[in-house]
Amino acid sequence: MKELTLDIENKEPCGALFDLLARVDIPGLSDQEKVTAYILAGKIAAFGHAIQLEVLHHVDDLTELAMAGHEPERALGQRKEFSRVVETLPRLFAQLRRGEIDQRRLEVVDERVGHLPDQALITQVEDSLVEVAPGLNRSQLARQTTKLVALADPDGHDQRCHKAKLERRVEFTPLPDGMAQLKAILPAVDARMAYDLLNADVTDLPKDDRTTDQKRADAFLDRFLANTKDRQVQVHVTIPIETLIGLTKEPGLLDGYGPIPAELACELAMQGPWRGILLDQYRHAIAMSTAKYRPTAPMREMVKVHDGGLCTAPAAPAPSANSTTSSPGPKAKRKPPNSRACAPGTTTANTTTTR
Repeated sequence: MKELTLDIENKEPCGALFDLLARVDIPGLSDQEKVTAYILAGKIAAFGHAIQLEVLHHVDDLTELAMAGHEPERALGQRKEFSRVVETLPRLFAQLRRGEIDQRRLEVVDERVGHLPDQALITQVEDSLVEVAPGLNRSQLARQTTKLVALADPDGHDQRCHKAKLERRVEFTPLPDGMAQLKAILPAVDARMAYDLLNADVTDLPKDDRTTDQKRADAFLDRFLANTKDRQVQVHVTIPIETLIGLTKEPGLLDGYGPIPAELACELAMQGPWRGILLDQYRHAIAMSTAKYRPTAPMREMVKVHDGGLCTAPAAPAPSANSTTSSPGPKAKRKPPNSRACAPGTTTANTTTTR
């Protein structure tokens, strides 16, 4: 193993790979060789993280490790908590050790499965992730894990979403150079609508030397200070027919965000027009109806009725199709109504909410 060739990118971390990187002259590499060196370095780093986690998992007193590693003992304690993945997610941990995933990807899985009530459900989620995790980036893996956790424990997911909504807040943080950060923690649907509203405002701004981020920040101030016009935005939510008719609590899918709770998805479905989406055997959309159907007032009332916690809202299309619903909401300057937050799902009914 003397050269940085494409074939060694698939090799597991070993001493030979380390020796090769230790001797290489990075500035003298071709562009492709630099890519290969970067990938190999990531594999070796993942292996190192795996060894550290395994050591932490089998050490009780962290004092000596903290002193030797020049790390705060508190921070080391947090890493020791994360080291539970050695036992709770053994196959994904093995992928970390082989350099197939990095530590950040393993962290997003651990953060989400940590809410599940027992190891059997964690293993169920891991079963679905093992084959796909190496090919997903951190954001994709986070969304996929969120969806699987909601499917594995729908009642618990709904409870956590309701609890999380209680933590909504706005935070002010001073920054250097005369700047500050204003951060809002909001229910996913409302946050998505607010962000889309700002993007819509940006399109009306004149072309100048400002970046899109700068324009979005200016649009936020204009809208917050009421220096802008009314407009409407839409959000799209895809809902399984089985959820709409109360057979399952499979989550809905909020476009641009990911999974939202079945109960919230059903509420949104009652607020606007539906469109049917036809799926193939792989759950891929292959056709969409041109006609729209809007739920009646009695149907919207029915969404408030729950049988054993299941949404009992009536479904328009047959189980073989998806229904797309556009839900009209208040205009931008009105106070947003209360809405529940978040949950994942597969596709069978889709709702578009307009505000």
